Parts: sequence; C-alpha cells; structure tokens
Amino acid sequence: MTQRGPSRDPDDEPTFGRTLHDAVVDERDGPLPALLLGLTVLAGVVDATSILALDHVFVAAMTGNLVILGLGLSGADGFSVTSSALALAAFVVGVLAGAVICRHAGGHRGRALRNTTIYKAVLAVPVTITALAVGDDLPPGVRTTITVLLAASMGGQLALIRHLKVPDLLTVVLTLTMTGLLAERGHRDPARLRRVLALLAFAAGVVVGGLLIRLVSIGAALAFGLLVIVVVGLSSHLVSRTPASWSSPR
Repeated sequence: MTQRGPSRDPDDEPTFGRTLHDAVVDERDGPLPALLLGLTVLAGVVDATSILALDHVFVAAMTGNLVILGLGLSGADGFSVTSSALALAAFVVGVLAGAVICRHAGGHRGRALRNTTIYKAVLAVPVTITALAVGDDLPPGVRTTITVLLAASMGGQLALIRHLKVPDLLTVVLTLTMTGLLAERGHRDPARLRRVLALLAFAAGVVVGGLLIRLVSIGAALAFGLLVIVVVGLSSHLVSRTPASWSSPR
C-alpha cells in the first residue's frame, strides 16, 4: 500500500499580490527594490536617448560602448571613437564620484540612494534645459556635453548599485537578471517576479524614451528622465529619515 506525503493546503500558497509585494518591498532591503525599479526605467530612457540622438553611443551599458569604441578604432564607418572614449572616461569619473557619495551616507542605504539622486539631478537639470532650449538639431559640441554628463550620471548610479547590493536589480546590466529568470524555476517566487519586473521596467523606459524622441523631442525624453530622478529622490528621502533594519550596509 502506497503512503502519500502530507497534502499541501491551498491556503498556504502565496497569492500573487503577496508575491508582488515581496518582490518590491521585502524584509532584507525594505523599499529599495521598488525605488531601484524606477532607476531601471531611467536607464532604459537614457539608453534610448543616447542611441537615437547622441552619435549611437551608450552612456549606461559600457560593454556596448567598448564594442563601439573598438569598432571605431578598427576603422569601421559610422562609429565615433571620440564620443565613445569621452563617454567611457565620464562613466569612470561618475563611478568614483558615486563611490564617495555612498561612503559618506552615514551607513544608511536609503540616504546613499537619496544623495546619489541629488548628484544625478545636478547633472540632469542642465542637460534637460539645454536639450529643450536647443531643440532636436543638437550641434556636435552640445551632443558631446550631454553624452559626458549622462555617462557621469550613470556611472554614479552603477556605483550606488554596487553599494546597495539589492539582488536582481542592477538597473543597467540586465544580462544576469535575464539569465537568472530563464535558468531558475520557482512557483510564485518573489525573486523570479522581481527579475521579470526589472526587465519590464527597462523595456518600458526604452519604449517611452524612444516614443518621446520620435513624437515629441529629445528634450522631452530627458525631461521624463529627470522626473524619474526627482520621484525616486523624494521617495528615498522619505524612507531615509528614520533608521531601519534594511538600511544597514550589506
């Protein structure tokens, strides 16, 4: 006679709402996953803007930028060595600046996020104003300036991501996120859902950025990115005013 194992109570199965909540707000990282999804949308907008309007240069995904730089150095047509090199150099400066900002956040991950958004806003405001004032026909010098400032901003963001250590939310580098989603299985797993949300957030940012550039203007896309920075910054300020278990460095 075959013995059956204990049956699973359907009531013990987590609902989708509970899984969604745990994917964006959990005990380990508090509200940080939800806020980083906002920065993932921003990364999509910035990549769409840089590819469509800034000499086809990446300002967030440095792996792609290194490919473009290498092709330019090889003599292939249509690839700007100068723009790619400047973007890479500005990204490095941004990483160094972001690391300093995070170290001076008083050991509170929420304040590190808030302070980094302030840094990003300081760079994004002149970029947005310039693009809105000049229009879509950006002179080479303006394109270079915007490229440098956006790359420095994204470098600071990547330094923040390394400091926060929130699983599956790298905001820009999504290859590992996609690999984890495809390679691992889990029924109503918050981690799996978080990976899906990260990919959707980035894709949504790319689509919105592309539509704004095509149908409105480059300045409109950059203004939307600035809005995302402001919303994330204000939200992180609210959650960083008091100490919490999730705020400690990991």
